[in-house]
Amino acid sequence: MARVRVVSVTSGKGGVGKSHLAANLSTLFAREGQRVLVIDADGGLSNVDVLLGVRPLLNLGDLLDGAPLEEVLCQVGPRLSLLAGGQGERRLAQLDDATRLALTSAWEQLLPRFDAVVVDVGSGVGDDVLFFASAGEVSLLVVTDEPTSIADAVVLIKALGAKASVREVDVVVNCVRTSRTAQAIFAKLQQSASFCGVRLRLVANIPDDQNIRRAAMAGRPLVELAPTSPASRAYERLAQTLLASPPRAPTGGLWFNEALLSSGS
Repeated sequence: MARVRVVSVTSGKGGVGKSHLAANLSTLFAREGQRVLVIDADGGLSNVDVLLGVRPLLNLGDLLDGAPLEEVLCQVGPRLSLLAGGQGERRLAQLDDATRLALTSAWEQLLPRFDAVVVDVGSGVGDDVLFFASAGEVSLLVVTDEPTSIADAVVLIKALGAKASVREVDVVVNCVRTSRTAQAIFAKLQQSASFCGVRLRLVANIPDDQNIRRAAMAGRPLVELAPTSPASRAYERLAQTLLASPPRAPTGGLWFNEALLSSGS
């Protein structure tokens, strides 16, 4: 079985563009011919379905309740499927053994069907965030120039290193005017998180783009609504970088990492 590329997208605080990044990356992966699943694992404020312009009948909570996988998956496009989140899904906030087992079982069913999985992880440092953020080979952390975004990101990085055995995090700086500004923000984050024992890499900066709000209002990914806009171009560069990178070991030690490793041929 070919190895599945898994990208987790998270943030220390909400409102920094995490879900936009997940929606657009999954759309771009599918455009490149990948069979893609995007999982909305934000149990508090799930909204990837809104950004993709679909209305799923069932969600992750229904899957945990035993609903058949075929009924829960929502087809967004020919090669793009969504496992929608359930707003206020309290079971994700504090994962017990039964929920972990259900998630692992679901992943084992999903694994053979897709080439790439993008996980939109909640913000903060709850059990669910650490669980999903350590899920795959790439952990993308979205930050902005807000002091609270950087401070909360440091708390998350510390938790990922200490509790989820994550040793490397790729940073995306969002809503910036220039690459120099992004580098300065990343330098602040790197300095503040120097004690965490986690290696940080700046992999992308996304320009401040008024078209992002238009895309959200229209219920379409930005790369479809305004494909030549500055943010769309940045999303495309990041997607190409991720697709071209060689496979890595999973970032942490949780959830489906063992299944991910054993699936490689």
